[in-house]
Amino acid sequence: MLFNKRIQGFVMKAIKIAVIMILILNVGYALVSWVSSEERPSGSYKQPELLETQQVEAAASEGLDLLALTALVKEIRSGQELERKLNEKDSINNLDLNGDNKVDYINVKEFGDVESKIGYSLTVEPVKGEVQELADITVELNAEKAEIQVIGNENIYGDNAIYNDWTPVEREKSTIQQSGSHGVSMHTSYFYPHTLWVSPWLFGLYPPYYGFYPVIGPRMYSSRLSRYDRSSINSGRNSYQSRSNRSIQNPNKGKTAKSGITRSLKKPTATQKQFQATRAKNVKSGGFGRTSRSTTSRALTSSRSSSTRSSTSRFGTSRTSRSTFGGSSFRSSSSGSRSFSFGK
Repeated sequence: MLFNKRIQGFVMKAIKIAVIMILILNVGYALVSWVSSEERPSGSYKQPELLETQQVEAAASEGLDLLALTALVKEIRSGQELERKLNEKDSINNLDLNGDNKVDYINVKEFGDVESKIGYSLTVEPVKGEVQELADITVELNAEKAEIQVIGNENIYGDNAIYNDWTPVEREKSTIQQSGSHGVSMHTSYFYPHTLWVSPWLFGLYPPYYGFYPVIGPRMYSSRLSRYDRSSINSGRNSYQSRSNRSIQNPNKGKTAKSGITRSLKKPTATQKQFQATRAKNVKSGGFGRTSRSTTSRALTSSRSSSTRSSTSRFGTSRTSRSTFGGSSFRSSSSGSRSFSFGK
């Protein structure tokens, strides 16, 4: 009995020593990893500050092709349908004005006379409370034709970014059936009497079909645009609309966001220039809530070691968490630019 007790005591001591040694080794490994991450050359990975600077260099105009937009307008017959087609997955919308690597939601507002000349105003909210116009679209009745004119906002596209085309007023039945399957209220004609569409979606509050899609590269975006026939589209103002005496007023014409746009603009306002310059300066010095390079390095190492405990998306923001309340979808994102969406 005495011998057995001695054996048991020896085993317990050995286990305790082994546990202590494992803890010491783990702490030592963590310290070595932390020190090595401090000394790692900056060229071994792209610093977040550098990524932010590169985003300012990317042109905002590359995110929404106006030729493809003109072709899309030939397919739709209402502002509601246009808004949905712009914000569904794999659409022509690849805008990322605020540089969060997610496609911006485009709001559409109808204006004008639904029986003769109707307009669609496209806008984006890069940050809450700041509205940036993207394009002014007008469609005018000309006998059996619908004359189309698309004008890009000069901040984004520069001067004279104007395109025109035409399409039959009435759309084919097959197109209605195909588009109707998306659950959008459809019109057979551009000029069918209806209530003007005003987008009900606000900053951070979006419909369920909009999924915070990641921005795609130029090659993939070019491939996506090839699905639209742009061969008949002309540059410049629509000749029929230029001669017409019908006049409608875009309520969002010339609206510019004073802050929030990180992408480069063709004709930025003085305020937009100041915002981007200040932001770039603060990003390089660790401002705007960002840490210095050494601190960022530690944070990156820490985030790698804890990736099994916290969900981090491929694009540097927390993965969207979802819960359902009576069929409505609630979504959150740590990027701060888009926080949630619900409703059908």
